Formats: sequence, structure tokens, C-alpha cells
Amino acid sequence: MTIPVVDLAEFLSGDETRKQQFVQDLGKAYEEVGFVAVKNHGVPDELIADLYKYVQQFFALPTDTKHRYEIPELAGQRGYTSFGRE
Repeated sequence: MTIPVVDLAEFLSGDETRKQQFVQDLGKAYEEVGFVAVKNHGVPDELIADLYKYVQQFFALPTDTKHRYEIPELAGQRGYTSFGRE
């Protein structure tokens, strides 16, 4: 399986046809695969690298610590979702 890639520049281009194609491609990716990679999003590489660093630090924490961030009433929509809950 290949991860679908969409280009946010298409959505922001000002061209209605390109914008609609982006929306269709994004929707198709979520329907068929469940996730998508977005290019030309404008998020700096340094910020992305920092995010990965913090995510790795969080998941390296003991399970008991991670469970403090689990919010059962939100059904995995926010916070930490432990294994076997999705």
C-alpha cells in the first residue's frame, strides 16, 4: 500500500478546479487508506523535528504515566489511547 500524497498548494492556488481536485483527492485518501501525507503545508522542518522528539519522549514514558493522559469519555479522540482500545 502506498501513502497518498496531496499538495496543499493546490488548495491554496486560487483556482477553483484545482481546489476541488485537492478536496476530492483528500477525501478519497481518507476513505480508502485512512490517512494522507500533505506536502507544501508550510510547517517548518525544525518544528516537525521537535514534534517527533517530543512524541518519542512521551512514548518512552512508563505506561502508568501515559495512562494519566487517557480520556476514556472521548473514545480516543484526544489524549493518549492505550493499546487494544482502538
